[in-house]
Order: sequence, then structure tokens, then C-alpha cells
Amino acid sequence: MRKSVNVGGKPFSKVLGVGLPLLLVSLLGLWGWASRSVAVAPSETSRSPQAAPAVAGLSTQPQGVSPRPLAGTRAWIPGALYRYALNAAQKISFRPTQPGAQALPGMRFILRGEWTVGIVSAEAERVDARVSLRLSSLTVEVGDNGPVASDVQQNLATALQLPFFLTHDTSGRVTLTHFEQAADPLVRGILRSIVASSQFVVVGAPGATWTAEEFDTTGRYSAGYQRLEPGRFEKRKLSYSHVAFPQGLEPLDEQVRIDVSARSTFALEQDLWTNSLDAQERVEVEAGQTMSPTTYESSLSLSLLERRVDPTLIGAFVARRASLSSAAMSAFQGMEQDPMDQYRQVLGGKDFDTLLKELRALPEEPTARDEVRSIALERLRALFMLHPSEAAKVPGAIRAGMAPLAASPMLGALSAASTREAIQALAEVTGDRSIPHDIRMDSVAALGVAKDPTAEGLEALRGVAGEEDGMLRDTASLALGNAAAQLTDTDPKGAEDLVGELTRGYRSASTAEARVGALNSLGNTRSPSALATLEDALQSQDPRVRQAALNALRIIQDPRADQLLAMHLLKDPAPEVRQAAVFASNFRPLAPLLPALAQALRMDPADGVRSEVIHLLGDQRALVPEALPLLAWASQHDANPDLRQAAAVFVNTPTTRSSSP
Repeated sequence: MRKSVNVGGKPFSKVLGVGLPLLLVSLLGLWGWASRSVAVAPSETSRSPQAAPAVAGLSTQPQGVSPRPLAGTRAWIPGALYRYALNAAQKISFRPTQPGAQALPGMRFILRGEWTVGIVSAEAERVDARVSLRLSSLTVEVGDNGPVASDVQQNLATALQLPFFLTHDTSGRVTLTHFEQAADPLVRGILRSIVASSQFVVVGAPGATWTAEEFDTTGRYSAGYQRLEPGRFEKRKLSYSHVAFPQGLEPLDEQVRIDVSARSTFALEQDLWTNSLDAQERVEVEAGQTMSPTTYESSLSLSLLERRVDPTLIGAFVARRASLSSAAMSAFQGMEQDPMDQYRQVLGGKDFDTLLKELRALPEEPTARDEVRSIALERLRALFMLHPSEAAKVPGAIRAGMAPLAASPMLGALSAASTREAIQALAEVTGDRSIPHDIRMDSVAALGVAKDPTAEGLEALRGVAGEEDGMLRDTASLALGNAAAQLTDTDPKGAEDLVGELTRGYRSASTAEARVGALNSLGNTRSPSALATLEDALQSQDPRVRQAALNALRIIQDPRADQLLAMHLLKDPAPEVRQAAVFASNFRPLAPLLPALAQALRMDPADGVRSEVIHLLGDQRALVPEALPLLAWASQHDANPDLRQAAAVFVNTPTTRSSSP
């Protein structure tokens, strides 16, 4: 596990001479701490890396894959990496509460370097990204004393350059941050402020004007957007509606005054990724006589240097999540805490019965309902981590009667906690045939994504995999495959044993449908040891089996997988199988597959196959420059006029190619 980089074991805020008050501000949250009484309620400072309003069902699609974006909307492509030149400055200053009183010393940070964002996974409602900062220079000044000591500055620079993760919704709004557990609050605050300033939030394709609700380190605010010209937009912060307090977001009241002036200009690519950004912000806060009036000023500029595919991004969040401490984007973050203290803050003194009552009384309005469900999941996970035996109450609560929308956060919390007791509770719900079908489906899926599968959980999945209900059976089989992937780091032998079990299931399958299901499960394992079975399946006379085998190859990290995809793209007699080869290519680095894709584009007799190739190359043309000449050829020579037109649209749509700085 990575360790916190500080000085002499002390947080940076202490070493920099700022003391406790600034340590608690998260750069912008000081008023939230100081304007409350001493006996404040706990905060929501730690959120689960798996936090979501509901447990997503397992499918034959790979984990972390988004559907093809609509034209003019944000493209979330797992494995896509965007590298920017960064210039950032942040300054926080304080004024005395009374004439003649001493004010806290201010701080100033100037950062230059590269800011890299890589898409780790993209699902229907959630996108995870890995972010890293590579500094070329850092200046830190405290009060009137000028730059801090070189060793302090160097250690801070090292800490700022540790990668971290973000969770967005598909509009681009950042909802969660995920830092290494020992990351210093000051480091988190600096990086979170850069993240907040770089948000561009829009649902679907941008119009002439629109508004969006967004989060930053201060709280929740309304932003107004305006199109200045094609591909260029202005964003202004309009006003804050909620402030981050230790006990969570609370509506802004007369005790706190926030004056904000913030303007950002975005130049965007066709896929709505930022090409350049120039942002300036000034926030002034007053909260009566209990704290110093505070001013925060920042500037940020980003300029795109490179776009490319990095296949190592896929799965990176899952690999690190056990060592991450997660929080809402707007969470109040204070002193470094023991994880159990963080769970206590998230729970906020609530008990199981109280949380259950809230879930049974979900609001009708969808946005409010999803917010209640998400918060309940976070708090229930904290409860199950603090008091593992409480997990045993979940099956009884569900049997007493619960709507699937209310039960889902409970199951998600059990999966996120992944304690022995939590897995036991999931296994009990999964195996109880008296529980409604939809809830059992959620429970099966939750068992499949639990980060610490147990023998009892696996046995429950095996039991459901033998049931007659096709949906439950298939979901359980897929969950077993996903469980094998989860075990890879913690129990490699257990993972391989499970791959072997699924392989035997394929070999013993008596129907094509059963073989297809077994292949889908093997694909979820992501194990190279499944490659021999998939290769054998590609010899089947049934095109459905060959199609499933190619789909499973999409996330097997082995060069042989590329060879098999290329071979069947060019030689398989069934067009639907050749289309499956193109589909699987979406999730792999395209360089090894480009020769086969180029040949298929020129020679495949099926319009459907050539159409899939055109759209694959078009979607990735900014990341793979070699795609444009192939699209240009298709726009002139394809036999189908509709396909010529589709290729021409991609060719004539401006985009940024990969380049060197």
C-alpha cells in the first residue's frame, strides 16, 4: 500500500505553519467548520468506491464499457487517455474578524506540468477515471514568509503526483473522488480544486444555453453555460445553494454569505472533450464573528497535448480500490483519520432501523429518490464496516417486504463492505426463493462484484446457476466469472480453480445456448488461461458459439487474442461472427488489429461488417491517427452510398490527433 508523503510524520498543513484551522478547510471549507458549534455532527467524508444508487446487473458486456456515443455528445471510451499542459494557481487569504485582531496566514500555490485523465470504465450512469499530475515546477508560499523550505516543497510535490481516481455521471459532473487512504487533506484539497475547475457538464448535445447543478470543494452550485461559437463555450458560476459542512451538504442560510465570480472558457472537440480551458475564480466567504472572512482565488489553464489508447487503464480502479479512501466531490474533508472514524462520520449516528425507514419512504421525484438511495448505500456500508453483525438484519428486512428500488442500496452496501457477515447476508438473500425475483437478481449481481468473494458466496452463486429460471441462472454464471476476476490479486489459485470450473461447465454443456452462457462467463474472468477454451469454441460449427467466443476475447490480455480476432474477422463465413470480431476490437488497442480492419473495410462483402468497421474507426480516429486514411478511402470507394456518407461524416468532422508536446 502506498504511504502518505508528509514531513516528519506531520500533515503538510502543520509543517507549512498554518496550523489546525487550515488543515480543516479542505482549502475552501473553513467556514463550514468554524461557523458551527464545537459539538458538530459527523461528516460524510468517506464514500465507497462502489457507491451507486443501485447494484447494476451483470451482463455479457465487459465491465467498464459504454455504448457508442451519439453524435455531438460526450464520448466515454474505456482506455482513452488525454494529456494536457497545465498551469494552475490557488490562493487563500484571511481577514481578521475584528479590527486589530491577528488574521491567519494565507497560502499560495503555483503549479505547472502535465495533467492526464484516463477513462477506466464507463457504464450506463457512471464513469470512472484515473487522474495524475506530473509537475515541472511547484511554488508554495505561506503568509509573508515567501517560499517554504525546499524539502517541504519537494515532499508536497511528490504527494501531489500520486495518481487518484474520479467518478463522474455521464453528463461530466464529478460526484466522487478516490484518493490513497493516507493522502494528506491539503494534497486532496489542491487536486480537488483543479478537478472542480475543469468540469464541463451537459446532458446530451449542447444547446445555445443551459444550466447545470455541480459540486466543488465548497458545496453545490448552479452553473450557467453559453455557446460563444461552434466548439467554444463559456461557463459561469451563478450561485451556491448548499455548503459542505461536517455533517454533509446543507442549504445556504443567512449565517453564511458567499460571493462568487467565476468564468471559464472551454474549446471542445467534437466528442466534447476539452481541447483548451481558461478559468478564473474568486470566492469570498463571510460567516459572522466566528471565523475570519476568507477569500479564495484560482486560475487554471489546460491545453491538450495528446490523445491515445492506454489499455492498462481498464481495470485500474478495481485493482487499487481496496487502498482508496473515497468521498463525495463536495464532502467536507478534515484531518487525516482512522478509517473507522471516517465510517462513523459517514454513518452520522444513524442506526439500521432509521436507515431502513428512510428507504421505505423514498421520494417519488427521481433525482431526490436517487440521492436518498445513494446516501443510504454509503451509510449502510459504514454501518456494516463498523458493526459487521448488523448485516444479518438485511435478509429479514427484505422478507418483511421491500420494493426493489429500496432493497438495492442495501445489497450494494453489503457488496461494498464485503465483510464475512455481509457476504453471508447476500448469500442468504440470493438463495431464498421466496424473495422477489428482481431483488434476487440484484443480490446475485452484488455477490458477483463483491471485492472479497468467500466460499459461502461462491456456493450461493453455484446454487442459483443450477436453477431453472434462465435470467437468474445466467446472471449467476456471469457473476461466477466476475468473482474469478475479483480473486485474481488476493487468491490466484482460487481464481484459477474457478476458471477451471467454468471451463468444465463449457465442456459439459449439451446445447449451444448453454455453451454460449459458459463462454460469456469465461470472458468475465479476464483470465488468459481461458484462451485455450475460447480458441476451441471458435472451431464450433454453430456461429452463435463462435460469436460468443469472440465477444469473450475482447478483454483477454494476450497477443493470441488479437490474432484470433483478426483471423475470424477476415475468414469466418458468418457475417454476424465477423461483426462480433469488430465489436470485440472496440475494447483492445487497435494497432495490432488495423491491418485486418483495413482489409475488411475494403473487401468484406457484408454491408453490416463494413459499417461496424467504419464506426469503430470513426469513434477512435482521434486516438488512432491511422484510422483517418482508411475512412477517407471508404468515403470515396465503398460500394454502399450510405456507408460512403457515414465515412465522410467522420472524415469531415474536426478532431485532434495525437501529438507530441
